[in-house]
Amino acid sequence: MPTKSKKSSNSYQPKQDLPVFIQIILFIVTLGLWYLFKQHQAELQKRENIRTLLPKIEAALKAIDQQQNMRFYFSNFGAEGLRNAQADLLRAIPKNYKNCGLDSSENELIYRFVSTHERMNEIRATYNQRFVSSEITKYKAYFSTLDSYPLSMDQMKAVVCDEDNNLVIAGAGTGKTTTISAKIAYILEKGLALPEQLLVISFTKSAVEEMFDRTAAFMNHSEQVKQITFRTFNSFGNMVTRYCSQFPKKIAFDGKDYRVKVFLQKEFDRLFLANADFQQKAINFIAFFARPERDEFDFKTGSDFIRHEKSFCNISLNDTHCKSKEEVLIANFLYLHQVEFEYESLYPLEREDRNPDFQSYQPDFFLPGYGIYHEHYGIDENGEVPDWFKSSPPFQSAKEQYHHGMQWKAFIHQKYGSTLIKTYSFQNRDNTLLRSLKTQLAAHGVVMNKRPGKEVLAKIKKTDHYEDFLNLVYTFLSLMKSNNASVNSLKAKSSDQRFSVFLDVFGALYQSYEQELYHTRSIDYNDMVNHATAFVHNGEFPKTYKYILVDEFQDMSLGRYGLIKALKKANPGAKLYAVGDDWQSIFRFTGSDISIITEFSKHFGVTAENTVLQTYRFNGDILALSSGFIQSNPSQLQKELKSPFKAVFPAFQLLPVEAGGNIAELNMRKWDALKAALSKVVLNHSKASVFLIGRYHHNEPKDLSELQKTFRELKITYYTAHACKGLTCDVAILLDLDAGIYGFPSEVADDPILNNLLHEGETFENAEERRLFYVALTRARHQVYLMYNPQNQSKFLEEIIDTYAIGNSIKQHIRCPKCDGMMIERESANGKFLGCNNYPHCKQVLRSVPNLV
Repeated sequence: MPTKSKKSSNSYQPKQDLPVFIQIILFIVTLGLWYLFKQHQAELQKRENIRTLLPKIEAALKAIDQQQNMRFYFSNFGAEGLRNAQADLLRAIPKNYKNCGLDSSENELIYRFVSTHERMNEIRATYNQRFVSSEITKYKAYFSTLDSYPLSMDQMKAVVCDEDNNLVIAGAGTGKTTTISAKIAYILEKGLALPEQLLVISFTKSAVEEMFDRTAAFMNHSEQVKQITFRTFNSFGNMVTRYCSQFPKKIAFDGKDYRVKVFLQKEFDRLFLANADFQQKAINFIAFFARPERDEFDFKTGSDFIRHEKSFCNISLNDTHCKSKEEVLIANFLYLHQVEFEYESLYPLEREDRNPDFQSYQPDFFLPGYGIYHEHYGIDENGEVPDWFKSSPPFQSAKEQYHHGMQWKAFIHQKYGSTLIKTYSFQNRDNTLLRSLKTQLAAHGVVMNKRPGKEVLAKIKKTDHYEDFLNLVYTFLSLMKSNNASVNSLKAKSSDQRFSVFLDVFGALYQSYEQELYHTRSIDYNDMVNHATAFVHNGEFPKTYKYILVDEFQDMSLGRYGLIKALKKANPGAKLYAVGDDWQSIFRFTGSDISIITEFSKHFGVTAENTVLQTYRFNGDILALSSGFIQSNPSQLQKELKSPFKAVFPAFQLLPVEAGGNIAELNMRKWDALKAALSKVVLNHSKASVFLIGRYHHNEPKDLSELQKTFRELKITYYTAHACKGLTCDVAILLDLDAGIYGFPSEVADDPILNNLLHEGETFENAEERRLFYVALTRARHQVYLMYNPQNQSKFLEEIIDTYAIGNSIKQHIRCPKCDGMMIERESANGKFLGCNNYPHCKQVLRSVPNLV
């Protein structure tokens, strides 16, 4: 029987599989080792990649260092060029480069490169500060040879500063022309540009000629000066337009402002009589919207209100002198609807109804054809009166006294059986005043028919409103064209009723103006600049510039600003050098927009700002008063001028000239005042130059030639406040510093309608006129005389008298207890007394005159 064989002990045994979890662990470990291996390879590769960048980084740092070699200013344009050129290199450096196993010197090199870019602006500022100081030292001897007086430290700093955009704020008499001419000489001396690569531009021919002459003198009349482009904006625009245009055009109206105004006047008259729609719109504006709106409740004091009212002629179309704008609206409405009326005629009171409070009752309006009286009350919707209204015993408040008067008037009309209609100030605010008046008149059977247009036009042309309106149209036309705006675009964004009414009239006149240019194949000065901007922007003007230097930059308009921007874009590396003084921005009527200088960097980008504040024109007393006066407007750039001169004589003298009598008598009193002032000038300043400065051409003394003959040792010249800008004299006499539409400040020049065309309308009252007054105050080296009518003096003069001690002005510091005006010394047959300077609006009198020495 066979036996079973046994398995051999060394026979093959099949291998058992590893547990799954162990396999997973082994896989992960293997994968990890592979990843670490790859990561190590990547780090090695990254390190090698970074090391390949090191030579480029060294070269980049060298390029950056080259910008700081103390040879040139490190401009933002230069920094941007480095940023753009090195942007790819900067991006190629990994953020964790410090963990790539580089040695310390390599890490330090990369860190320096990265941090330099992060701190580029700080590095530029630090370097440029050192550069400016070094450059002044280097060129100080050269600068001392330019003029008879060495440049001040401020001027030298402004000259050597060479940023992409440079703004130099130079105060009155600090040497703006010297600074810009020194900059030109410095550019050529240092070799920063060739003469033909310089564009020097200003606003007036005289300013351009002065810059050319000064630059030529600084450069010893080198032929290089003739290769520089010196132009006015208009001249440069004309040059570009003629070069680029296939069909050059002639200058409209021969470039004469008065011819434009004559054309606008003729067109207004023609349209008024030929176009019923235009006639209605024109009447609407002149009769009801000629004056800017100002609510009585907005004033702080009675004096403020009266001063504001005296700044305007409250005269209706039929020559009725009213006390307020709202009463003028009512008078004009009645006149235009052929309703006869009497203004403030006496109401026939019986003796028993006469009392001290209402002894002479004079209702605002009386319609004799209907026996209707009309009172216009100055209260708001809640019956409140303006805060500046004052009361007198026995009343406790102004509101109580005013309402008592209203009740007394109502009682009188009820007692006498007369018809009384009433309107209120709040109705004017919500545009229901004339509608309410018309409804009440119709209800009482008053017949209203429109007055014939030809008759109305004849009346309009006899009023100040006619000339005021045409001046406003002319100014607005210039502003609109210089800003490249249109009537439709302005209408679309406007919500102001007065402005909309104005545009209704202006639009037709503007259309006639443009048609005249088309028919005569002409362009005006604004067209020249606008067309030149388009040609430069489109690359049609081939000439290139490295420097664009602009004088009187405060007079920049949006249109001219557009031309400068186009030139900068066409010449990317060109540097803009702007010199100006925002305190002397006085040409808004030509389109100047002060925000372009006060917000310079917003318009042009990175800017180096420098100030030149050492004035050599006037003494410290003139400086202190004028600087304080101009900086009352917080929107003006704040700065502190300095003067090395001390006043030897009183810097300001008052010249009061009493009003009254006929024109000949008034002129004689002015002659006597001027003669007395000039006699003092001769004693204090022999052979002095004297400027007689007025707000308008009509302020020129009629007997100027006689004054010049009488005082032959003096050089006496008349200038308007605008024309005297940039000029200097020994003594200035400011004429006719009175309130009124054509006073100083002029209310016409500051019409709020013009704000619709500015970058940002100025909200400070009489801002432009304040700057113009500052210009007039700062012409004289030694003394300024201030001629005025004490009964109707300028608000600017009142402000100065109230703030500064001027001559004997202490006599005028007693305030009126009724309206807060100034009590001034007067004399009558009964002796001396103090009367309010707001007479006849305020008739307050103080018979007891204190000793005011």
